[in-house]
Amino acid sequence: MVDRVARGVSLPPGRAARGTGPVRGPPGPGEGGRISGAWTVGEGNPFVMRAVRVLVVLVVLLGGGGLLADRWAHHRAEEETAKRIVEREGVEGAHASIQGFPFLTQALAGRMERVDVRMDGYRARTGQGRVRVARVDAALRGVRFADDYERARVDGASGSAHLAYRDLVKSLGSEKMSVAPGVSAKVASLKDGGKGRIAVGVRGSVLGRTLPGTFTVLCSVSIEDGDRFAIHADTLPDLGIPLPGGSGDSFDIEQRAGDLPEGLRLDSVRTEGDGLRVRFSGKDLDLREDAR
Repeated sequence: MVDRVARGVSLPPGRAARGTGPVRGPPGPGEGGRISGAWTVGEGNPFVMRAVRVLVVLVVLLGGGGLLADRWAHHRAEEETAKRIVEREGVEGAHASIQGFPFLTQALAGRMERVDVRMDGYRARTGQGRVRVARVDAALRGVRFADDYERARVDGASGSAHLAYRDLVKSLGSEKMSVAPGVSAKVASLKDGGKGRIAVGVRGSVLGRTLPGTFTVLCSVSIEDGDRFAIHADTLPDLGIPLPGGSGDSFDIEQRAGDLPEGLRLDSVRTEGDGLRVRFSGKDLDLREDAR
């Protein structure tokens, strides 16, 4: 065939040499772009363009539907987590924020990258009873669930707790401190003392007789052994009688955190305008009802 074309042998109209493709001008009216029984692939082909549009719509709908389902499940999981915290911990309010995307793949795997939790009005157990913690903020990393989500193992956690002075007074005020033989004191008030210290107002009694007014003791605060914070008197009040030792050891107050999960420890404490800020952290924590 190539030799015939090379020799100038003419071909029938609309026919071309093998391998050269159809030789034809633009389609005539009503031909719809058909060439030798085949559909052309291009912008002008209505069949191809319609298929492309349908495919694009399906991709958008399926992708958008998956995204909506993921966001809906994510929102519901956060609400349910906050609800369980309120029910099980007895707090005044709670909020949970689950990080990472997509959520559904994390849920199916039973492991969350990070969960941020806030609790308002948490009542922490101490050696003297319970003390209200105004707010707890915690970041939990690598949260693995078990036992139908009744138990969680956490790779790492960090956060802070804010204890208002007014709540600490309620907890400490019931404790009577023996300052000297026949001399005792009770905490009456707490407030910011400046320079990282707190001003502790105390009421004193001598031989069972309550002294008039309150006495102010400037105290520093610190964390001891990772499970309690201590209030140490830097100055001594003038109770009208000499106190033994001349130091503030008699006014030292400790509050031990009695319900810390194993592996969690208190790191630092600092004074703020209306309370104390305690920071904590831990690794490999077991968070379940009977682990506290």
